[in-house]
Amino acid sequence: MKKVLLLSAVVLMTLSASAQDRLAIGLKTGFNTTKIKLSDIPDGADIKNEAKSGFLFGVYGRLRLVGNLSFQPEMYYAKKNTKANGTIGGEDFNTDITYHTWDIPLLLNVRLLDLKVASVYGVAGPVASFNSKSVTDWPDYKGVDNTNWTFQAGAGVEFWRLTADVRYEWGIKDISKAQIGQKTDVLTFALGFKLFGI
Repeated sequence: MKKVLLLSAVVLMTLSASAQDRLAIGLKTGFNTTKIKLSDIPDGADIKNEAKSGFLFGVYGRLRLVGNLSFQPEMYYAKKNTKANGTIGGEDFNTDITYHTWDIPLLLNVRLLDLKVASVYGVAGPVASFNSKSVTDWPDYKGVDNTNWTFQAGAGVEFWRLTADVRYEWGIKDISKAQIGQKTDVLTFALGFKLFGI
């Protein structure tokens, strides 16, 4: 994780030095709801999942490429909560699951509509997610991979230095060490504040 943070800092400093007239950097915070999809549930098990709310906070950058197209890398800490219940091996269970992750979305930002006082934009791109801790009392829980890949897409509004957007994040890979086809789907609502730049 230290290497990821160092690399992110170097990238932001490099971009800032070489593209000050096309670069913006800001802070972001928000909340999320997370749901787990299981595609390979073991025989004899019945598992259901409910989405629960969590939160996120971090930073974002935006580098204007051409016209209305920009590259928007982000890095934020996220707490993702979900609830699982059902039956495994004839035993009923009902448990909360919490993931603490560092997420790095690498997004393309397209300004769709300029209303002079505000603009509407769309974002999409892959997300690298690094799991720092998982907390649950799920029976026989074997944990998840340290690295997850997802795809994020959404839309938002920018006004003055403020942004507000909503995104959906689809899990791409099975992150369970038990190989049960576990993928995380996350709905995110976030507010951003531009510190400086375009």
